[in-house]
Amino acid sequence: MRKRSENPTGTWLASLVVLLVLQFALKENSRADHHENPVCPDQPRVEVFGADSETVRLVCLFAGRALAELELYGLPLKQGIIIDMVEVSIDNHGYIAYGSYDSRIDRIRLMSPAAIQEGVSSPQVYDEPFDDIHYGGAVAHEVAHAVVQQHLQVRPLSPTPQEYLAHAIQLAVLPAERRQRIIERANVEAWESGDTLADAYMAINQTGFAVKSYLHLTGLADPAAFVQYLLRARWFVTSIP
Repeated sequence: MRKRSENPTGTWLASLVVLLVLQFALKENSRADHHENPVCPDQPRVEVFGADSETVRLVCLFAGRALAELELYGLPLKQGIIIDMVEVSIDNHGYIAYGSYDSRIDRIRLMSPAAIQEGVSSPQVYDEPFDDIHYGGAVAHEVAHAVVQQHLQVRPLSPTPQEYLAHAIQLAVLPAERRQRIIERANVEAWESGDTLADAYMAINQTGFAVKSYLHLTGLADPAAFVQYLLRARWFVTSIP
């Protein structure tokens, strides 16, 4: 029997072809898993970078809801919003935050849903287990911070009035049944005239702070005027007029 002649060149070329095919397949899978166009379809001035298509859909949906709520209170979007998806924990003064807005670079950072589930033990929002709805609320919270920055009348604005608005919008974008359940469980009343918006209460009872803020804002005869009052707040302690 004649011995088959070896062809090292042909073997090398075949291996190269297989490698190129694998690289192409991996690249196509990566493209399928990530949203190539960062612009939200219904919100062309909102861009989302680094997220898969399903997360982009969720972010864009709740960003749109937040912008609609903010416009009701005289806070329309003036310029674009950029959202960066990250796969690492966001440290906010010692505790893990699902998102943050950096006014120095005018960008929002959001932990991806997977990063939250993997990096946070028993994640919760407003004393409820974290899910897609509450992820959307976190999106709305940071969008509110970004839009408020575009309307500031004093710099820097006291942080607590910003949190009042951000939490009110966060609750506003939730489905009505979910929001009502949170309100009933919190068992607090709206802020009243003479009350003080202070960091201490928010730190002790964030859910209560959020509910009080939502109930107060939505119960006002002229909420837009109160929002303008908040935008002029210069101190860490702000009183309800």
